[in-house]
Amino acid sequence: MKHPHTNEAQQELALRVQDSDREAFNSLFSILWEPMYTYAASLIMNNSLAKDLVQDIWIDYWQRREHVEVENIKSYLFKAIRYKCYNSLRDTKFNKTQIDVAESIYVASEIEQEEDVLELSKRIDRSMANLPQRCQEVFRLSRIHNISNKEIANQLNISHRSVENQISFALRRLRKDLSIVKSMFL
Repeated sequence: MKHPHTNEAQQELALRVQDSDREAFNSLFSILWEPMYTYAASLIMNNSLAKDLVQDIWIDYWQRREHVEVENIKSYLFKAIRYKCYNSLRDTKFNKTQIDVAESIYVASEIEQEEDVLELSKRIDRSMANLPQRCQEVFRLSRIHNISNKEIANQLNISHRSVENQISFALRRLRKDLSIVKSMFL
């Protein structure tokens, strides 16, 4: 029996999924859901939205199973989640800088190994942890809790401009830290 995490084993499962084998689908799901979710959450920094997007990808995969290219199923699913996250960022209230940061993280996703995705997620967390306390607070409220800049300003009793500055600073720092990651993966 091949180890379930090898590409070869996953390809076999994907071929069985094409034949509407639910058990094979569930096996693939249990192997790939967690790394896909971790990756999505690190891109959009919103855990519940990340879960929804990953769920959508799996539902879509099952519905289109007969037509999905299964050369590399893991690569296919990771590209799908990357695309979905990008569209989600583009369609929400995120500004250009935030989308640029998301795009700069995408390169790393070409490495589809779970460890690399988890490592990237840890690096993002570390980068966030190095931000000044107030900056972290503002950034988390904005990106993880989807609270508007105006509401954040009221909640923390600071100016709207200060909120924007803190978010810009956090994004610049994140982009700088992640460009190191990017160059490591290229």
